[in-house]
Amino acid sequence: MSNSHPVALILGATGKTGSHLVNLLEKDAGSDNVEICVAVRKPEQAETFRKRGISTVHLDLEVLSTYEKALQGVQRLFMITGYTVDMLSQGKNLTDAAKNAGVEYIVHVGTFHQRDRPQTKLIRHYIWHQLIETYIEASGIAWTHLHPNAFMQNFFAAVQDNKLRMFYGHERVGLIDCFDLASVAAAALRNPQKHAGERYFLSVEALNMTEAAQILSEELDKIITYEPLPAAEMRNLPIGQTMEPAYFECIVRQMELLQAGKLPDFADVYDNIPEITGQKATMFREFVRNNRAQL
Repeated sequence: MSNSHPVALILGATGKTGSHLVNLLEKDAGSDNVEICVAVRKPEQAETFRKRGISTVHLDLEVLSTYEKALQGVQRLFMITGYTVDMLSQGKNLTDAAKNAGVEYIVHVGTFHQRDRPQTKLIRHYIWHQLIETYIEASGIAWTHLHPNAFMQNFFAAVQDNKLRMFYGHERVGLIDCFDLASVAAAALRNPQKHAGERYFLSVEALNMTEAAQILSEELDKIITYEPLPAAEMRNLPIGQTMEPAYFECIVRQMELLQAGKLPDFADVYDNIPEITGQKATMFREFVRNNRAQL
């Protein structure tokens, strides 16, 4: 890593949001751009990025000994923790390591929990994210917290046999494209002075799933009907066998509360992306149009 530009270490670079973020920052040019470094767990992941001219470091959130070396020479950190209760120790230890390494700024991806609203008290993994955020803020490192609502990408696996099967019941749910989340993160990493200390709640459009099915029908040129699924059926999904049980049960509980009408917060919408990124937000219809092949 060179010293000519501030170095931004990107966690989760192979995921839906992180991959968009790397692509956005890779395109940057000019004297004020950031130098990308990607954290990887596996050697084959490193080779993929090196072929693109992107430097990598080995960082395994489950292996504390990898933190110090990975953070050497890093000024800005894009932080995503794992889908496990260990996110608490990972978030705390990574923040400590960042402080010791001289990291100046953290962009942290959390959950959609507005202060003093129901989900801040009723959903355990949302509470875990609040604890991590509080620890980051207490560290003295400048920070920006990103709070995305439900990802539009969740629809990719939900449309099958001309049916939209979701666990959202009949409630209205706010949506966000992972690309827009990545765009906000990129804006923050490019300009910490402008975005430090901000909490960005990202939810561009609220739909119930009958409305979503109608949009899907119109854009895919076939009739899609909505089939609501009971929250308990989540336990039959393959992800229920692979995700850590404590975290997975948090998600099941979240869907139970949503279906019972106890989480009206998820219908909240914010018109803040154009101001943050200078670009219009992606609405659900445009998202479907852009991703027809995956739906």
